[in-house]
Amino acid sequence: MASVGLLGVGGTISVAPGERGAQPARGAEELLPPTGVPAGIRVHPRDVLRLPSHTVTVDDLWLLVEEVRAEIAGGRDGVVITHGTDTLEETAYAMSLLVDTTVPVVLTGAMRAPHLAGPDGPANVAAALMTAACPELGGYGPVVVFSDEIHVARLVTKMHSTRVDAFASPAAGPVGFVAEERVELLLGPPPRRDLLPSTAPPSRRVGLVWATTGIDGEQVAAYGAGLDGLVVGALGAGHVSPALGEALVRFAESGRPVVVASRCPDGALLSHTYGGAGSEIELRRAGLLFANVLSPPKARLRLLFGLSAGLPADELFGP
Repeated sequence: MASVGLLGVGGTISVAPGERGAQPARGAEELLPPTGVPAGIRVHPRDVLRLPSHTVTVDDLWLLVEEVRAEIAGGRDGVVITHGTDTLEETAYAMSLLVDTTVPVVLTGAMRAPHLAGPDGPANVAAALMTAACPELGGYGPVVVFSDEIHVARLVTKMHSTRVDAFASPAAGPVGFVAEERVELLLGPPPRRDLLPSTAPPSRRVGLVWATTGIDGEQVAAYGAGLDGLVVGALGAGHVSPALGEALVRFAESGRPVVVASRCPDGALLSHTYGGAGSEIELRRAGLLFANVLSPPKARLRLLFGLSAGLPADELFGP
């Protein structure tokens, strides 16, 4: 019998309607599938937070990390986290940075509220429990389970704002799926782990700016004064406007790291193809770091928690 912790954090899966709109109201125990817990699993539900995920802070992430660690230290064979979908992928990636374990850690939620027709929460929780009870998943790091698909934290992203099949991994697809109360793995564990070599509570401020057509560098000057680091959601394969590029270089010259990630949900950042102001060649030559396949929000979390633990930025974003 697998012992699986079920940690409730809030989100659509837990909401109830009210005069001012739906809000998280249901506890973790109320989220168990109405058809019953899958065979061979004993579930231990408890609430950690009860929040819509757009309000989750990095301090909340650290609290959740500590609760996951406590579940694992208490002998759980797996841990499921029910979470809102707006920032679910970021919380999943934070788990991959901060939780050192071979115990499966699974995040899920719902796109359709419990009081609406055809809620997807019960099926997602059932699939997540089965995934958490599969010991082979421990080697994949934290995963997201949605619509019976299993996605690794590094690659998964929310691709649609309302559909129940909102999550995908554009670069590689799901690593497995759930069918007939069994887990089927399609791909082996990812070749790299995102786990940080040391961890600490969040104590650094890292900002995120987005490159857009013709944007200048004024936002960096205004926004960057109190920051310890900066991530830019760049265009294409790692490009920004010349004015924004100049501002980013000035920020980096102050001794604070700047990390370039792409706005595109799939594809590589280049290193030596395009030249000229704002190109990847010029940004790399100026000492900016590149995030490889990480999305801008995930790159921000890596830089934030890495700097908080005293890790050098260039080691966080190596080749």
